[in-house]
Order: sequence, then C-alpha cells, then structure tokens
Amino acid sequence: MRARDPIGQALAIADSSLREFFPTDFYKRCMYASFGITALLRDEGIPAHVVGGDFICAVVSTDGEQMSLQGFGTKRDGPPSHFWVLSGDHLLDLGPMYLPYESSFPAALLPILRWPVAMSLPDFILYRERERYVEGVEILDPVMQERSDAFLAHCRRIRDETSRDFPLPAWQLKDSQSLRYAAQKGDMWARASMEFLHRSYKATFPYG
Repeated sequence: MRARDPIGQALAIADSSLREFFPTDFYKRCMYASFGITALLRDEGIPAHVVGGDFICAVVSTDGEQMSLQGFGTKRDGPPSHFWVLSGDHLLDLGPMYLPYESSFPAALLPILRWPVAMSLPDFILYRERERYVEGVEILDPVMQERSDAFLAHCRRIRDETSRDFPLPAWQLKDSQSLRYAAQKGDMWARASMEFLHRSYKATFPYG
C-alpha cells in the first residue's frame, strides 16, 4: 500500500477548496491557499508557517515559442504581493500553477512547487521574502479574518468528509530530477525551463 502523503494532500485539498470557495478568482487567492495549507499541515503535527513577499517564475506559451517571467511583486516598502508556505524542509506553493490564468499569452501548465529549502531554487524561479508569520499572529482585518476562518473550516470539512486521497491538479516540482522527468515526458513548461537553464539565463525581479 502506498504511504500517505500529508503534504501532497494539504496541497490538493487547499486547491480544491479554493476552486469551490472562490470559483471566479481562485487563482488570485494565494493568501488563503497558504493559510489553508498551513492549517492542514499543523493539524497533522507538521510545523508550517506562512511567508509573504514577491515571486516570479518563467512562463512558456502553449506552442513553446514564447517565454517570459511572470509573478507578483511590489516596491520594497509595499505589502507582500504573494504568500507561500515553509513547512519543515520545504517551500510549498500553488502559485506557479495559477500563473497561466492571467498570463499575457496562452500559457502551458505549470507545476506545484514543493522544493527543499536546503537546495537552491532553479534560476527560472525566484522568491523574495518580506514577512514571516508565526502562529497566532493576527495579520488580517476583521472582515478578511472572518473569511479566512470560513475558508479554513471549508478545507477541514472537505478533508473530514472523505477517506479518499485527493488527486493533485498538477505535477510537483520537487527537485532537478522531477524537472528532467517531466521534460522527458514531453511537458512543455519543463522542456522550456530546461532550455532556460541550458542557456544560463537567470530570473531577476524587474522592480526594487
């Protein structure tokens, strides 16, 4: 029997919950996704916390002919534009998978990021941490807090109402091996990202 993967399940449940709770703009709700992932992992006894900051990643067109860096970022004195999760030894983020929804061109699917913090991120993806939120710290206004509490309850209800494993909506970028494997299987984004590395390109933030 395959061992249960609580991190994969937290990612899958948070994504499913986002799509149900925010059906028209789930791909813009990274803050709620991060809260959901963090809460589900803590329920399993796995340490996790939310991080806020900036994020960019290479995005490739569906025909492989166009690539650009897309993501979320603000000036250094602005509030975080993106949120992700640090859990134990991993950086977890559904955000890359959602980039095609607002891409300036038809974009190939991206993976979910599940990257070991001990390993440097590949040069086609970049995070810049601005805030790290510890458990119990209030970061939302009352209206947003109420919505966040409702979303977390939704995540837990989905988890508790079924005994099946939730399928992940995309493959997970876990390391260089997972990238090479996806490229070998013909994944357009993985193939373009390998070419990005081959050409020694490096992502940089276009803002201060």
